[in-house]
Amino acid sequence: MGNNYHEKINILGRWDVCRHRFDNGLRILLLEDRSTPLISYHTWFSVGSRHDRQGKTGLAHLFEHMMFESTKTHPAGSFERELEKMGIETNAATWFDWTYYHETLPPEGFDLVLEYESDRMTNLIIDEQTLEREKNVVMNERKFRVEDRVEGMIEEILYKTAFVNHPYRNPTIGWMEDIRSFTLQDCLDFYKSYYNPANAIIVVTGNFEHDFMMEKIESKYAKIPSYPVPSERKFEEIPQKVEKRIVLFKEVPAPRVSIGYHVCSFGHPDNALLSTLAIVLCGGETGRLIKRLVHEEEVASDVSSWVGSFRFPALMEFHIDLRKDVDPLEAITIFDEEIEKLSKDGVTEIELKTARNRVLLGFYDGFSGTGGKASALGFYETVLGDCGAMTGKMEEIKRVTADGVLKVLNEYLVPSKRTIITVLREEK
Repeated sequence: MGNNYHEKINILGRWDVCRHRFDNGLRILLLEDRSTPLISYHTWFSVGSRHDRQGKTGLAHLFEHMMFESTKTHPAGSFERELEKMGIETNAATWFDWTYYHETLPPEGFDLVLEYESDRMTNLIIDEQTLEREKNVVMNERKFRVEDRVEGMIEEILYKTAFVNHPYRNPTIGWMEDIRSFTLQDCLDFYKSYYNPANAIIVVTGNFEHDFMMEKIESKYAKIPSYPVPSERKFEEIPQKVEKRIVLFKEVPAPRVSIGYHVCSFGHPDNALLSTLAIVLCGGETGRLIKRLVHEEEVASDVSSWVGSFRFPALMEFHIDLRKDVDPLEAITIFDEEIEKLSKDGVTEIELKTARNRVLLGFYDGFSGTGGKASALGFYETVLGDCGAMTGKMEEIKRVTADGVLKVLNEYLVPSKRTIITVLREEK
């Protein structure tokens, strides 16, 4: 038998997840939920753009495209057509820390999905013709998503400027010159190194019977050979000690300001405090920055904030869409005034309760439905190494205090730790 390890993990005090591990290193997470008629099937690989080597940025993302090509037993497109006939949704995504492939399906479609996913894990055909075709697809995607889209360009420049050594400075889609340079050997090495059972996690949630599911999965995956996974490279990011500013001139209807502060990793206890702070500042009409910048001063049309869910320390982002003739420096001054005011006055009990509840709501909402459950389990197992860490994250959110929010505000949201990208209207 290839299944030599099994444990049960309780999630959020309600759901029991069974974790199995085969001799080849493959991990399987199963969560039965008979309240739904559907099954979600996810395959996660512990590889993302931070694993791309210098000069080979974008290879993890390119390979996501390659995985939809021909295998030794099925021509390109055949599986997708069969899945579509059964109403099965299939897609994939790549980010800094992970790549995953996912399907949502009725139980009668499970055998087809199992055949599809196990086949392309080990039998993918990688040849020059396919590589050149997908390189062109990705280069066009980069042009559309980044080079012709100011939002994508800002995000790319923000991370490239904020980070000096860490691979988070490179875009997931890769730099254009690197995409052009990918070779067939690059792809063959990548497939063998990262797309093997020792680096993969299968997550199944929904309407199924555990033992039956394990028999099916074992029959397809237990004998797939595994290979050594490249060791994690160590990067020491140089601590940022002075503010960085860049100004761009683009054809935009109105100026825009993006600010990124260096903050902790997703697994750090401060992450829950920062998520709550983001709501205090930008959560709906009551967010302090929205009230001041959008409604009172009327210098911005929108203000948003996002705390990165990354394996390593990353950024807390703020994006300010300004009105047409507003000076960005005025908006930045008002922004800083509100940060200083919050630091001085602290968070009110009403603000705290509202923000904490919204963070909790978003947390629970992310675990709804079979797809949400599979995504959450796969993410926590991949990024934090343990899907059971979800319960600890929930408890961290519940324990958020006003003093804690103030602590992270004063520790992280300081000018010396931030990068500001300003986009001004290009004069024609």
